[in-house]
Amino acid sequence: MSTTEAVALFLVGLVFFFLGLDGVKASLRGLASRSMRRRAQAAVASPLRAAILGITFGALSQSATAVAFLLSSLVSARLLPLSRALVVVSWANPGTAILAFLAAINLNLATLWIIGLTGLSLRHRKLKPIHTLLGALLGIGFLLFGLTQLKRAATPIQEAEWFATVSIALNASLILGFIAGALLRVVIQSSSAIVVILIALCGKGLLGVEQAMMVIHGTGVGIGLSVILLGQGLRGEALRISYWQAILNACSACVLAVWLLFAATDMMPSLPKLLSIASVSVETNLAIGFTLQMLLCPLFGRMMQSRTDAILTKLAPEAAEDELARPRFLDEGAQSESEIAIDLVLREQARVVGALPTLLDRARLDTAGRGTLAATDVKVALESLNNEIAGFLADLTAQEVDHAGGVQVAATIARQQALIELVEAVDGIATTVARLPDESTARMIGGGLVEATDVLLGTLQEWLERRDPADQEFLAAMTADRGAQMESVRRGSATLDYGSASDQANLLYATSLFERTVYLARRVSDVPATTESSLA
Repeated sequence: MSTTEAVALFLVGLVFFFLGLDGVKASLRGLASRSMRRRAQAAVASPLRAAILGITFGALSQSATAVAFLLSSLVSARLLPLSRALVVVSWANPGTAILAFLAAINLNLATLWIIGLTGLSLRHRKLKPIHTLLGALLGIGFLLFGLTQLKRAATPIQEAEWFATVSIALNASLILGFIAGALLRVVIQSSSAIVVILIALCGKGLLGVEQAMMVIHGTGVGIGLSVILLGQGLRGEALRISYWQAILNACSACVLAVWLLFAATDMMPSLPKLLSIASVSVETNLAIGFTLQMLLCPLFGRMMQSRTDAILTKLAPEAAEDELARPRFLDEGAQSESEIAIDLVLREQARVVGALPTLLDRARLDTAGRGTLAATDVKVALESLNNEIAGFLADLTAQEVDHAGGVQVAATIARQQALIELVEAVDGIATTVARLPDESTARMIGGGLVEATDVLLGTLQEWLERRDPADQEFLAAMTADRGAQMESVRRGSATLDYGSASDQANLLYATSLFERTVYLARRVSDVPATTESSLA
């Protein structure tokens, strides 16, 4: 394979890697039901289970990078809690060391089977109920296929004539070997594959055992670089997993590298010399050194456990939209008391209403008052939060046996449905008004509708948060029938004074959406008297 072909194959590998990553993310969001989350959390319910799962993932994928990104997808889809995902990541590293003992493993065939079978299954109508799961498997197949191509693209490196010269240089400098290991890990994307290559080189006498061991230690830093480079599109908890993987591998690699450097000054024996005393072969020597490096990852993870949150929060602060998507008050333990559970739901619903003005920012006349969050991100976060609330209410309904409590739960479910529709209506107003030309009369009228919606939402939020009768009275007055006034606005907008036919149509549509928003706000604020008295 020529250098040009290798570069092209490397780019193809990156494309498939990112396609797989995006596919896994999208599919797992569809699997993020409360029941599926319970199953996933049960699989990592204890540190031992999480460790076993991590070792298994590492052994099967033979890439700590693949495991880190797969877990990032699971955490993004809220299928796994971050704390358990970090444990799985740390133990995935020792799992990758299995290849060093087996000397070779071929995932190409398994990867092709995954892609082929799941791709064809997605076209089968009878399998539609599990299409989300099949899509996740196809994404994993693409991800592994991409990593395989990255490894293939690196094959010409060891066959090139200049590599013999590099081997000589590596034998002359341990520091250079460490740097070379980091760079090779970024290119080859598999530390275990690099170990196999090093075993072959040592067997041919092209590289010394201690120099090869230093290259292995350098791959620890390379893993961190790979995770950071490939994780540029991640954020929040998913980004924290990437950083955690980088930190653990860098720490273990640097500790062993420092040991080897001190051993080079005859201050202490090196690991290869200690193993050679036991007449260990070159292959086993390197395999044990690599395994030790991987085992240090969960050890460092355990040592830094108390400071994990502080470290990762500083490195990867949680995005506002990610914080919004996560329920703040819902607690499954409160479902045995319907009144308390409904109170928690009302608090979450107030959070949804409080975030709705952000959707209006793109349509405001005053650009100085606009926030920094993107409307699309906020809408996705609100959809996720609303799904959490709906799932919580579904579980509450299944547990409620009292008739009065059932009536309250049913009313809360109706309010939640109205709230979901309210999100769509508010987003529709902003989208429609934003289409109107700036400085036009239609834009001014639309901007007025936006500001009126903002005031309405602010009052609704205050009512949900405080349940003050004064707020409810004010809200009732704001949501009273304004049919005559709105009809006047509709008639006036259907004139040339409001711009082109398209502008008139958009303004008419925005007006109808505003009326629907008022109606939905009235539905959301209709708290049953029994619940109201208990929550005041």
